[in-house]
Amino acid sequence: MSNRVKLLVSVLFIAVIILCVGLTRFYFDVTKNTGNSGGEDEVKAIVGNFGDMQVFESTNGFYGLMNSENTIVIEPEWMEILDVTPELVLVSTRIQDSILIGGIDYEENVVLPFVFRSMETAGEHCLIGVVDADESCMIYQTNYQPVFRKSYDAAEYNSGILTLNTENCRFSYDVTKEQPELDSAEMVCTVGGLILHWQPLRYHLFPELAEDDLLRINNCVALYMVMLLTSDFTALPEITSSDSVGKLTRPGSFSGMELDTVSDLSFTKDENIGYDFAFTLGYHMTDAEAEPSAQTVQVHLYFQRNAENTLLLTSADLDFQSQNVAEPETTDAE
Repeated sequence: MSNRVKLLVSVLFIAVIILCVGLTRFYFDVTKNTGNSGGEDEVKAIVGNFGDMQVFESTNGFYGLMNSENTIVIEPEWMEILDVTPELVLVSTRIQDSILIGGIDYEENVVLPFVFRSMETAGEHCLIGVVDADESCMIYQTNYQPVFRKSYDAAEYNSGILTLNTENCRFSYDVTKEQPELDSAEMVCTVGGLILHWQPLRYHLFPELAEDDLLRINNCVALYMVMLLTSDFTALPEITSSDSVGKLTRPGSFSGMELDTVSDLSFTKDENIGYDFAFTLGYHMTDAEAEPSAQTVQVHLYFQRNAENTLLLTSADLDFQSQNVAEPETTDAE
């Protein structure tokens, strides 16, 4: 056998030995993502417990999760492990210059997006997630299923009541039960530059009216009054099923007027006409030759549900009155 052949055989033999040693180390090294945390270079310390699950700190400075059999179920890749449920593990990680909170399943798939600055408890049944980008708030159950499929401008919890702000309105929910229950609402809309505050009474209208119902009524009132004041009703189909609603759609109903006050607001229910949203407007004529006496108009807007359970503006009434007395006192507007 030539020296060249002997050298080649020796090299191959050494390569086979190195490969065998490498394979042996791979299969018997318990620290190589095998789910066993027995290697001392993997687990530095146990730092918390969630039932049978243990949060551990790794020698790499990050945190992971292992079960009661000391099997790693979440690799130590996270800055913090905040909560553990049967379906989801709440963790934090650094994304660009921010530390963001999100949720992963036990296969480490993202199931709750990493957009939250914080995740705070609101009683026993709810959580408030604050979005880092715009400080908006999302409300979740403790299993991280959304309570409301929308965000809010702000959220505050106090003594069993969760208060949510959206569209300049406030909704307070009793969260002492598993399902939040609407407790009160403070609505705000603008009528011809005047701010109109109204509060539907809980005992009278809840729970048949939900938050979205009240917001729709609020938006319809504001939109309809814009149409009335501008005599432009092209957007009317957005809030009603008909092209015309009572005499309020009469072109020029408010021509030559300027609104001064809004008062005497009421929101009631009638079995025949539906929900009655009523208020009184004080105004004056902008025509210099008009009489200087105070003027008022009482507005009634009526809402009913259609087959799709959407509240629609179904009829309206407009009652103009002249007064030779002082303008009415305002208690419901700013």
